Amino acid sequence: MDDLRKRIENSFESFTRLIYRHSYLTLFIMLVLIGSIVSNLPKITLDTSTEGFLHENDPAITAYNQFRDQFGRDEVIIIAIKPDDVFNIGFLSKLRNFHKELEDTVPYLDDITSLVNARNTRGEADELIVEDLLENFPQNEQDLAVLKKRVLGNPIYKNTLISEDGKFTTVIIKTNAYSSIGVETDALAGFEDEAVSDKVPLERKFITDAENSEVVNAVRKVVAKYEGYDFPVKVAGSPVFTNDLKSAMMKDMRKFMLMATLMIAFALYFMFRRISGVFMPLVVVILSLLSTVGFMALFGVPIKLPTQILPSFILAVGVCDAVHVLAIFYHRLQKGDNKEEAIVHTMGHSGLAITMTSLTTAVGLGSFSTAAVAPIADLGQFASLGVMLALLYTIVLLPALIAIVPIKAKEGEQDKAKHAKMDKLLVLVADFATGHPKKILSANAVLVAVSILFLLNVRFSHNPMVWLPDSMPVKSATQLIDKELKGTVSLEMILDTGHENGLYDPALLKHMDKLATEVEGIKHDGLFVGKAWSLADVLKEINK
Repeated sequence: MDDLRKRIENSFESFTRLIYRHSYLTLFIMLVLIGSIVSNLPKITLDTSTEGFLHENDPAITAYNQFRDQFGRDEVIIIAIKPDDVFNIGFLSKLRNFHKELEDTVPYLDDITSLVNARNTRGEADELIVEDLLENFPQNEQDLAVLKKRVLGNPIYKNTLISEDGKFTTVIIKTNAYSSIGVETDALAGFEDEAVSDKVPLERKFITDAENSEVVNAVRKVVAKYEGYDFPVKVAGSPVFTNDLKSAMMKDMRKFMLMATLMIAFALYFMFRRISGVFMPLVVVILSLLSTVGFMALFGVPIKLPTQILPSFILAVGVCDAVHVLAIFYHRLQKGDNKEEAIVHTMGHSGLAITMTSLTTAVGLGSFSTAAVAPIADLGQFASLGVMLALLYTIVLLPALIAIVPIKAKEGEQDKAKHAKMDKLLVLVADFATGHPKKILSANAVLVAVSILFLLNVRFSHNPMVWLPDSMPVKSATQLIDKELKGTVSLEMILDTGHENGLYDPALLKHMDKLATEVEGIKHDGLFVGKAWSLADVLKEINK
């Protein structure tokens, strides 16, 4: 065993000497390799959607994608407006203009619904008339009274386009389910000979995060133009929440990375009191971080809410190898070794230790790669990759940098005093630990027991609303709309009768109607169902 260890240590020494003596060639090769990886960074994306928590082959995602393919996107933007009086000609005129400008300017629009174009189904004699609600715009108070009665008397409008008390009205925006990327508009589409247009349809991607942000920004631009004391507006809905959560995540990532870098730099300078002791470890760990994110972009893995900790984690963990190497290197330098002998001795002494430490850390993180939650699996895969990249760059890049960067030995009285104080403190801690083993083990047992008691009270939850501070507009808007209009999030139930025209069954329709009534009574732990409707409601509207 000792012979094997000695051979490994000699291999580290020989390899380090080779790197040191060919430092410029090593740096050139490594920078070319790192550059090819880092060049993928512009391709990195962010995914703050709920479906991003599941793997692509998860049955829930498969079912959800089939739903979107059949019925379109289920997530909508809800714009709630609370004027002094909804049923006022001036307000309705402004609402009509607002609706029209949204319709004209918001990209990727599938449908937009408000009191302006709500489906108005009515009967005259033996005729069934289906028209836009404001197709005949009210001209006087009498028309407004008729409109108000019609709106408040229609249960389909309630808690969708108008609040129960008639004080809030909404504009509901539904975007395309599919992305427009790679889709070209053909002016002759639909006119080809059927025999000629026998093409295999391309697999289309669902609307992207970037396109969703375009939609939200366009909506807010129009809202800013119309919003005022007579037109107070709140904007909510899953697309808005996802967009704002992404913005908050990007802001947090930048802040955390800056804070982590500054704190690491401060700690490095405090330990080594050398510019080289700050510069070289930061170069190693920052290149490790950039390479890790570059690999994520290369493999098409987006940064998600849990994986946003990855940059800070790589910075904190990846720097340890370089610190371990430099601590021994500077010590040997101060003992009188030249740079080459100091770093060769250091790698022979510690190369195996830092390799084993990195391997055990990477294996431990890699165990997360089997997680059912997709971002946790991503975190396990790429955090372990980042740890190994930090090890590789420490073994290869750090000796090359040491060969190039001018470093001199220094051992002043101040450094000796500092080392003596640190040694004295560590000796005191060791003496106390070995001198009071029973007390320490007893205290540790009590601490573990108390921790287990608290551990039993841990509850698992997924409530994105609590992730945002109260100061964010989307949170206050969502809470207001949830209160006044009974909800901003939808849950779809798909009924498959199993045979053609299966819905033409009065008994089935009655069951659907009964189910909707029962569902609207559900309340649990602060959550409730605000509105439930189905095909049965449409039929009741027609037959009213």
